[in-house]
Amino acid sequence: MTRARVILALRILGTAAGVAWILARVDLGAAEGALARIPATAALGAVGLVALNVVIGAVRWRALLRAYGAARIPARRELVRLYFVAFFYNNYLPGAVAGDVARGVVTRDSFDEGATGALAVVLVERALGLFALFALLALGLGLSAGALDAGSLWAWTALGGAGSAAIVIAIPFARRLGPRLPRPLAGVAGKLPRLHAGRPFAGAVGLSLATQICIALAGWLLLAALAPISLAGSLLVVPLAAATTFLPITVGGAGAREAVYVALCGRLFGMPEADALAASLALWLAHLVVAGAGGLAQLVTRRAKRTPTR
Repeated sequence: MTRARVILALRILGTAAGVAWILARVDLGAAEGALARIPATAALGAVGLVALNVVIGAVRWRALLRAYGAARIPARRELVRLYFVAFFYNNYLPGAVAGDVARGVVTRDSFDEGATGALAVVLVERALGLFALFALLALGLGLSAGALDAGSLWAWTALGGAGSAAIVIAIPFARRLGPRLPRPLAGVAGKLPRLHAGRPFAGAVGLSLATQICIALAGWLLLAALAPISLAGSLLVVPLAAATTFLPITVGGAGAREAVYVALCGRLFGMPEADALAASLALWLAHLVVAGAGGLAQLVTRRAKRTPTR
């Protein structure tokens, strides 16, 4: 069995384990009823915030292309379109990375070295996103100190925050650090393009926080529609659930994401497990709606290219 098949099998097993745990704990009928209780205004607000997250993500992508000295950067409108299309592939295909890989390949002409530099920029984007998730989780812990029993969340936040911060700090110096790293990491570091401008990179860090704030607000709207949960409290759940998409043992975080909601919302807020599952599924559906718009944009673009001009 090849390495790729082993990884896929582990992801399927990890996702299946998460789904099985949820099925054993949650009344799906009650969860369906909780979904129906979410007001349309909250659902639409969540969709709008997820869409705004995509637009800001495209602006961050442009900032990183500038930071890494891309010679040819597509127009902002084109980058937004590509980001929506990539969001479609990330959400409708297993792995949650297919769209990111496609973005790197499509913009390969931005760098003289081809797809390597473009894919490296997308990798940097992912690292910044993970850092932003743990930064928001830390903010939620700070704001909720004394009001909620966060327990081991402090340890997980410190570990994840330190690791992601170290990655973000090391990225600009990756090529210099490469010779001192173990061989596998040295190979990755050597492929990263050289950082040309620090200001756009710093701007990309701030934009990463903005993208994750949009998702956190969307998650809070849906949680607050079912229980009296504060925004600070929701920051203990939504960012951590979003971080499951980075886990290599699930298919795009499926199963693990819902398990985070069910486990934490019950312990932190006394929220019924069916309601917690409904809030998680509602946010996932908001992602699917926005991703569907990206799929439509891809379809329209392809048809326009196939239509002969007169």
